[in-house]
Amino acid sequence: MRVFVINLKKDSVRRLAAERQLNEAGIPYSMYTAIDGDDARANCFDGYDEFACLMNIGRFLTDGEYGCFASHRKLWEISADTDEPLLIFEDDFCLQQGFVEAVHEVERNIEDFGFIRMQTDLRAKKRRVKDCGRFRLSRYTKAPHCMLCYAISPGVARIFLEKTRVIDAPVDVFVKKFWEHEQALFALTPYTVVTSELALDSTISGRVKRSKPFRLATLRFLTKCDWYTRRFLFNVRSLRGENRRFRRLTSSKSL
Repeated sequence: MRVFVINLKKDSVRRLAAERQLNEAGIPYSMYTAIDGDDARANCFDGYDEFACLMNIGRFLTDGEYGCFASHRKLWEISADTDEPLLIFEDDFCLQQGFVEAVHEVERNIEDFGFIRMQTDLRAKKRRVKDCGRFRLSRYTKAPHCMLCYAISPGVARIFLEKTRVIDAPVDVFVKKFWEHEQALFALTPYTVVTSELALDSTISGRVKRSKPFRLATLRFLTKCDWYTRRFLFNVRSLRGENRRFRRLTSSKSL
């Protein structure tokens, strides 16, 4: 499985830290020069849906979010064009014990599950799907933010590409909304990638929370209610499918 690390050309500190860790782990990789915001706005999307963006995050996208999304999207294009799964990093990661073993488990499962996250999460919820040696593969019932380290199959990359011709959210917000792109998201735990101290100095600036006008706040509330409903229904459908697969497996074993 090919490995890419997204890195801004000017950020040599993060690049050197990423290279050192992957070299020590013995993992072959390629550095991918991140796309800047101006280039992303001009060349990487067919359009920008401002209203949908306000509903998704309550504000407009920053240049950094444009560039970050475009960089991930270009790597999805590589996966789709080469018909190969990829392991994608952002450059502020810190590898943990067991990472190499976890990569092998991801390689064995990525074609069947499509999107597997290897980094820690915050306030996420998930449901066990299968055991993979000392690891566990789980489906997110509530997905986290952040795109620090994940594997993606070419099939899912094609779905994501088609769904993001017009940009309306940061990349992690798009991905976490599995009820919209209809691709289940999975986690391999225990996680073997965490955020490093370098993340404290974010390369994406301008993300400032401000009080919202009453109309916008109301629309955002209604949008989130819609999300909760659709997420619940997606999880119900997914659970039914998982139960059917389990029954098929147990019945075939009994025969």
